[in-house]
Amino acid sequence: MKKTILTLLFVILIISVNLFAQKNNNIEKVYLLDKNDFNPYIEFTSSDIKDYFNPQNSSKYPSINLFDGLFKTCWIAGNSKTDVNFSLYMKVPKKIDLNTLIINIFSGYGKSKSLYKANARPKKIRISLYRGLQQEGLSTEVSNLYMIKFFTSRLISLKDSFGVQSFPLHIQKGQLKTLKSVIMKIEIVDVYAGSKYDDICISEIFFNDRFVTKYPSKYNEIEDVSIKDDNILLLDYKHKKKIIILKDETSVFTMVDYIEKSNWAILHYVPNDTLESMGRVEEQYALIDLKNKKIVNKELKICTGNSPFLIEKSKNGKIFLITDTGEYEIELK
Repeated sequence: MKKTILTLLFVILIISVNLFAQKNNNIEKVYLLDKNDFNPYIEFTSSDIKDYFNPQNSSKYPSINLFDGLFKTCWIAGNSKTDVNFSLYMKVPKKIDLNTLIINIFSGYGKSKSLYKANARPKKIRISLYRGLQQEGLSTEVSNLYMIKFFTSRLISLKDSFGVQSFPLHIQKGQLKTLKSVIMKIEIVDVYAGSKYDDICISEIFFNDRFVTKYPSKYNEIEDVSIKDDNILLLDYKHKKKIIILKDETSVFTMVDYIEKSNWAILHYVPNDTLESMGRVEEQYALIDLKNKKIVNKELKICTGNSPFLIEKSKNGKIFLITDTGEYEIELK
């Protein structure tokens, strides 16, 4: 009896949603995969996902590769010869102020420059934004149903370059009223042809609540970071110690924040010309990518619109950056 009642209620909900969609012809339905072990970043779906319960088995190069924080994996989004392009829907993280929304894309296969050129990659993409309303009663164990309504779109031209490209979307304040959720749709409009293969590849997509850099194929575990002689930054690997990763005689290094077993550090420093002046001395902060042994403040600013301040480790082991504005945390990958 209880099962019959639940079935009846589910049918009524389906009919109600269908009637609602019929009355509003510009209302669409989309199921977004919930965040899980295979997709720890955002809710999303794409037309290459055939099995919602096992999305990792849908393709050899599935769309979940877009959110794994690795440039060496990719999503095959279609074929440049047959013009079969798949659509991708993503939920924009709620903590991001839509007035400052940035989308970051590594277009092409990021495993190597040779594979990048060998495969096709997007030349132009259309980004469409929708107002989204989650339908709680019609969600499944692995996905959430959203009723979405289009409100703006933008055509973006991508450079044919090996690396991350960032695009501020500049959404007007008047468009933000009464938005519960924002769903983004990406469609490939034009491509750069591959020299060998017809597969259209995208390696990574992330918003300005995340920062992803290249992960070297030969990477040794980092054990410690330290300062020597006030202007040298040293790195200890598991089997190799005191490697110089940064030397700057124009500044005085005052402190380095490093979380054990992580790939990131914050260097506190004061430029020499500031010390020599009679004015107030203020520390500056540099985000150090220990994997690639370099300061990445400029890249961080482009991808997120923010500057570094502090880093911290969450209970589940993720590393987050606290920005200078303190508006929200940025996950470091």
